[in-house]
Amino acid sequence: MNLLDRVMSSSGRVAAPLAGYPGVRLIGRSVREALHYSGTQLGALGALEERLQPDIVFTLLDLTVEAESMGLSVDFYEKMPPSLAKQRLPKLERFYELDLPDPERAARMPVFLEVAEGLAENESRMSGAYATGPFTLLAQLLGTEELLDRVRLGDSLTEPLAFATSVVGEYAAALAARVDMIALVDPAAEALRAEEYGSLCRPYVSGLAGIIRSSGALCLLHVCGDTTHLLEELTLTGAEGICLDSKVNLQREIAKVPSNIVVMGNIDPKRVMQRGTPEDVRWEVRRLLRNVKAARNFVLSTGCDVPVDTPIRNLEAMMEEVRAWKPHGSLL
Repeated sequence: MNLLDRVMSSSGRVAAPLAGYPGVRLIGRSVREALHYSGTQLGALGALEERLQPDIVFTLLDLTVEAESMGLSVDFYEKMPPSLAKQRLPKLERFYELDLPDPERAARMPVFLEVAEGLAENESRMSGAYATGPFTLLAQLLGTEELLDRVRLGDSLTEPLAFATSVVGEYAAALAARVDMIALVDPAAEALRAEEYGSLCRPYVSGLAGIIRSSGALCLLHVCGDTTHLLEELTLTGAEGICLDSKVNLQREIAKVPSNIVVMGNIDPKRVMQRGTPEDVRWEVRRLLRNVKAARNFVLSTGCDVPVDTPIRNLEAMMEEVRAWKPHGSLL
C-alpha cells in the first residue's frame, strides 16, 4: 500500500513528526556519534519510536552527507546537527573530474544505508530517509551567493544541476531500495522565483522522483521556508508528497494541492514543539486538524525537523492529541 492509499484508508489521521534528534538525547548519546555509527542512530530512533509510535520513522536529517562524499569538510557537534565547515571551495570543474560517489563506500553514506535497512525491518509502519535536493547540493559545491548570482544573470546551469542530480540520484536510489519513501530536502530553492524554479529545478527534481520510484520508494519534497510562491511548481515535480514549512498558511494553501498528492505539515518545530508546553502543542494540533478536516490527503507533521532539545513530552502530546482526534460534523 502506498502512502496516499494508507492516508486515505486510515480511520484517523496519519501522524509523522519530523523528529529524530530528540531520540539521541533520549538515549544519552551525542549527535556526532549517531551520525557516524548506525547502531547508535538506530538505537536513538528506536527509543523515540517506542515512546511516540508514529506512522513513519525517518533517519536523522543530515544535509551534509552528499557534500561530504564530494570531499567537503563538515563540522560535527555533540548536541546539534552538523554543518559544512568554512572552507575555500574548488572550482566546480574540479568536482566534475571526480567519479560519482559510491553510496556503499563514500564517506558516511554507508552509515545511512545501514540505518535505512534497519528501519525497514519493522513493516508495521512506514520508513523514510532524506536526500539533499539538487539545488541545495549545488549551492554547497559552488557557494550560495555565486549560485544565486548566476541565476539572476540568466546563466545556463544545465551542466552543474545535472551533475548535482547525478550525485543525489545515486545516493537516493540506494536509500530507496531500502525504505518506503525518500524526502528530498532542498532549502536553497526557497530563494528562487516560481518561473526560475520551474525552468531550473523542476526538471531535475522530476528526474529524481522517477529514479526514486524506479528504485522502489515514494518521493516526498520539502523546501524550507514560506514556499507559497513555489507551491504550484512543487506539485508538478512528480513527488507523491509535499512537506510544508510552518511559515506556509496550510489552511489556505492545502486546497491548491491536487488530492492525489499527500500534504505533510506543519506544526512549528521551534516555537511550538521546542519552546511550547504540552498544552500549547495540543492546542496547535487541534487547531490544525480542525482547519484541514476536509482534506483527506493530509498527514500531521512538523514544519521541519525538530531540534535536539525538544521535550519528549511535547512530542508525546502531539501524538496523543492526533490519536484522540475525533472530527465533529464530517467524515474523514
